[in-house]
Amino acid sequence: MPRKRWVAKVKPYVYGIAPTLGGYAFGYDTGSISGILVETQFNNFFHSPSNGLQGGITASIQAGAFAGSLLTGLFLADALGRRRTILCGSALFTIGIAITCASNNVKCLIAGRLINGLANGCCAMMVPLWQSEVTPKEIRGRIISLQQCVINFGILSAFLIQYGCSYIPSNAAWRAPLGEVLLPFDSSPKLSSRGIQMTPTIFLFCVMWFLPESPRWLMSRGRNEEALQVLARVHANGDPLDEYVLAEYAEIKEKLEWEQKVKKPSYFALLFSKKYARRTYIGMGVQFWQQAVGINSILYYAPFLFEQAGVGSTEASLLSNVIEGVILNVVTWPNMYYLDTWGRRRPMILGAIGMGISMLLIGVILKTKGDPAYSPTEHKINFNFSANPHAGKAVIAFLYLYVASFAISWATVAWVIPAEVFPMISRGRANSMSTATNWFVNFWFALYIPTALNNISWKLYIIFAVISFAAAISTWLFQVETANRSLEQMDAMFEGKTMWPFLDRDLTRVHPLVDARREEQLKTEGAEEVKHENGAYGAGNV
Repeated sequence: MPRKRWVAKVKPYVYGIAPTLGGYAFGYDTGSISGILVETQFNNFFHSPSNGLQGGITASIQAGAFAGSLLTGLFLADALGRRRTILCGSALFTIGIAITCASNNVKCLIAGRLINGLANGCCAMMVPLWQSEVTPKEIRGRIISLQQCVINFGILSAFLIQYGCSYIPSNAAWRAPLGEVLLPFDSSPKLSSRGIQMTPTIFLFCVMWFLPESPRWLMSRGRNEEALQVLARVHANGDPLDEYVLAEYAEIKEKLEWEQKVKKPSYFALLFSKKYARRTYIGMGVQFWQQAVGINSILYYAPFLFEQAGVGSTEASLLSNVIEGVILNVVTWPNMYYLDTWGRRRPMILGAIGMGISMLLIGVILKTKGDPAYSPTEHKINFNFSANPHAGKAVIAFLYLYVASFAISWATVAWVIPAEVFPMISRGRANSMSTATNWFVNFWFALYIPTALNNISWKLYIIFAVISFAAAISTWLFQVETANRSLEQMDAMFEGKTMWPFLDRDLTRVHPLVDARREEQLKTEGAEEVKHENGAYGAGNV
C-alpha cells in the first residue's frame, strides 16, 4: 500500500485514540476505590468507615460527574468548543488527583474525588462528542468505543496494583492504589509522594493542543475554511478536493444552514417537545440502563462480592478482582472492533439477556446454597459455602459471565449512541443530559450498594436481573440502529418514522441502503462551493 494511502487510512484512528487518555485516569479511579475499601490498613486509618461513609467516598466522584456533565453542556461545550473544553477538563482532573493523593482524612479524600468527578463529567461527555464529529461514519462506533476500552484498561491496572500492594504492611497498601508512588529524597530517610494517576491527564492536556477542533463546531461558528482544512487533514491526508471531504463538507454545511434558522432548544424543549423528546429519551435511556444493570456497582464493590461468595482472604478476593478485570478488557475489544459490523441494537438486547440470566442465577444460588453470616468488621453479610464449595465457585463463574455479557454489549454502545443521535444544534446540551443520567444513576447505586449488601444481600442480584431483562425489552421496543449513518442522516430516522423501530425494517438493519444519487449531488455541490468560497486548493498537507 502506498505511504500516502496508508497514512490517510491510519490518521483517523490516531486522532480518535489520542483523547482517550482521560478515560484511563477515570478507569483507574473507578478500579482503585474497590480494593482499598477491604484493605485492613485503610480501615484502620479511617477507623472502619460505616456502610454509609463507604458509599459516600465511592459516590463522591459520581456526584461531581453529574454536576460536571450538566455544567459543561450548559456553559462550555458550545461556547468554548470541543477541544478547549477537553483541555479545561484535563487540567481540573489533574488538580483533583493531586488533592486525592495528599488526603489525610475522609473530608479531603471526598473533596478530591468530587473535583475528579467534575472533570470526568466534562471529559467523559466531550471526548465521545469530539470523536463523533471528527471521525468518519464508517469507523465512528469503533473509535468512540476505544474510550471504554481505555477505561477498562485503567480499571485493570488499578486491580493489579491493588493486588500487589495488598501484601504491604503499611498505609502504602491503600495510598499506592489511589495514585501515589513513594520516592526517596537523596540521602534523607523521608519519603515524598508523587501522584502517578495524574500522568494520563497531563498527557491528555498536552495531546489536545495538537489536535484539531471539531469541523462541525467550526462551521457552526462560520469558520468554514478552517473546517474544510480539518476535514481534509483527518480524512484525506490534507487534500481539500478529495471526494469524501467534499461530500462531508457539503452535507454538514447544508444541515447547519437549516439548523441556523431554528431556535436552539432549551433543556425543557429537549425533554418535552415533539421534535427532540424521542432522541433525548433514547440518549438518556441507553445511559440509564447501562448503569441500572449494576455494572459499576459490581466493579466498585467486587472484592466485597467475592468475599460474600466465600472466596476467603482479602488477597484472594483481590486476585479474583484481577481476573474480573482481565475478562472485562479482553471481551470488550471484539465489541469495539465489530461494533460497526454488528450494529448497536442486537448486541444490547442479547447482552442484557445474558446479564439478567447471570444475576438471577447468582441470587438463587446465594439464597438456596449459601449459609449467611454477618461480618462485623465489614458491616455486611457474607455467605459460607463450606458445605457446598461448588456452589460458591458457580457464583463466581456467573459473576464473571455477567461481566463478559456486559463487556460484549453495553460497555461501549452507551457512549456511542448519545454522541450520534442528536442534531448539531442540540448535541452539546442533549449529550450532557444523557451523560448526567449515567452519573445520577451511578451515584445512587454507588451510595446505596454497601447498605444493600447487608440489608437485602441475595435479593440485590434478583433486582439487577429484573432490570437487565427490562433493558432488553426497552431496547427492542425503542432503540433504532444508528450504525453506518452519518450524523446528518440521523434526522431521517426520527422525522416521519414510527416510534416503534421493530415495525420498520429500515430502522433496525445494520447496513442501510445509500442513496447514490444524493451522495453524487452532495459531492458536486461541495466542489462548487469550495471553489466559489476558497478558490482552487492544491493537494497537500494542511
